[in-house]
Amino acid sequence: MKKWLIVVIIAIGLLATAISQYKSILTSYAAFFTVNNAISGADAIVVLSGGKATRIPHALKLFAQGYAPRLLLTDEKKRNIRFAHLFSTNEEIAQAMIEELKMNVQIKTVPSLKKGATSTFDEAYDLLQLSKIEGFNHLILVTDSFHTRRAYHAFQTVFEGTEIRLEMSAAQNEIFTESNWWTSDQGISAYVLESIKYPVYLLSSRNVTFIRND
Repeated sequence: MKKWLIVVIIAIGLLATAISQYKSILTSYAAFFTVNNAISGADAIVVLSGGKATRIPHALKLFAQGYAPRLLLTDEKKRNIRFAHLFSTNEEIAQAMIEELKMNVQIKTVPSLKKGATSTFDEAYDLLQLSKIEGFNHLILVTDSFHTRRAYHAFQTVFEGTEIRLEMSAAQNEIFTESNWWTSDQGISAYVLESIKYPVYLLSSRNVTFIRND
């Protein structure tokens, strides 16, 4: 049998296998980006900016389960100063959810070094400054599941050399998960873009201007 024919047969076999197993392959791909290692006993639960409808409720759930006695919210840069007053802040949204759930939760916005974070690295530097002031030893970071690995890398990079323990808690949403992300526009956008953003973060230790907050 000619070599080229063997190559073609092997290629067809691999393609057929990929097609028949596409769900498990795509699920494993998405699962790579998820880090979910939080345990109770933290000083605070830190909600990263973006994904307010998923991250804040998840953080409140962790609070109710006793993971930490307080919530911290990062401060994202306002995108349009002229109309910024028309949109609720992270803290206002969190407070509204707390009142809706009739909870008693201590919340605080992490002061920003740059008048608002524009990247996950910015959030990490902001939190590091507050951690030194407050004497934090153990923090749980809450973000969407697809963003957890990149966020974990950014915070570990910035907090390197400290003894502060960082853990991730992945917030899920009602539209897509690791096992069906390819069935929705939002899921495709999240995971395809993450495959670009994550390698960029691996090559940097500071804010990358062309990747904004998620």
